Amino acid sequence: MAVMLYAATALSLVLAYGLGVIEQRFFTSAVSVVALSAGLLAFLRVESFLRDYRRNLKEHQRSAKQTKQVRVELNHVRRKLDALESVERKRHAEQLGAVEKSTARLEREFGLVDRKFRAVERTVRDTYAQTEAFVDLRALISPRAPLPPLVSWAVSADALRPMIEWILRAEPKVIVECGSGSSSVWMGYVAERTGATIIALEHDPRYAEASRALVEAHGLSEVVDVRLAPLQEWRSGDETWQWYSLDALEDLTEIGLLFIDGPPGATGPLARYPALPLLLPRCADQVAIFLDDTGREQESAVSDRWAAEFPELIRSDHRRNKGLDVFVRSSA
Repeated sequence: MAVMLYAATALSLVLAYGLGVIEQRFFTSAVSVVALSAGLLAFLRVESFLRDYRRNLKEHQRSAKQTKQVRVELNHVRRKLDALESVERKRHAEQLGAVEKSTARLEREFGLVDRKFRAVERTVRDTYAQTEAFVDLRALISPRAPLPPLVSWAVSADALRPMIEWILRAEPKVIVECGSGSSSVWMGYVAERTGATIIALEHDPRYAEASRALVEAHGLSEVVDVRLAPLQEWRSGDETWQWYSLDALEDLTEIGLLFIDGPPGATGPLARYPALPLLLPRCADQVAIFLDDTGREQESAVSDRWAAEFPELIRSDHRRNKGLDVFVRSSA
């Protein structure tokens, strides 16, 4: 603004000189003074501008330096935060992993407890069923010697009960067992009452002799005939089995109850299958076939195959201790 003022003053002096208002020398002196003043003022203005510029530049540099320092500190803080976050994230992951492991362990333990509880529950139910069946059977028999147990490899009490019920109801004349032992004695007492004869097939000479001694101890030798029937090859189509000697079956007719509890599964796949193809033609019009141990895969497969191949028989699952499937053919 001052420069413009001085410039205007100089211009006025030049005009005044041109119009003759002032003399040349005065004009020249005035113009020089004005020009010098204007130059000085301009110089001072430029110097002030430069001074302000340098001051602002220093402020800017100082601000830039402070900004850089702040940025460095922020980066340092960010790195610390990232490191802290990483540590916390890792710690959280570890804690979460520990919780998941604890949860899995608890689930396994609860599952184990549940399985044990169910096993105990099944044992209690089975014990009750066996006890109930044993009490019923024991009430029907007046033994002449200590009765053999109905546990382990022997027929279970709850599987023996429906067979004795059938003997008392249907009064079969001939009863055939594939296998011998405790069942021979228990059914022998009932067969003695109804006038039936029991034929027990046994492939092992030692077991045959032990069963005969047991039967004799109870005075049932006239009722129970334990026959030694070694295993022999029997073929049907392309399949072969090891089954009881057919010589032991020659005189068997009018079988009214058939109890299949042998041969052992170790003799081959579907070891008990031949019983029905070989013995059903020798059965009476009214017959019940009891297949034990159908809780096992092999015996269950035998039962299914019989059901498919002999549709004239009605199958029922008695769900006993070790599994018991019953096939019935009625004369009615």
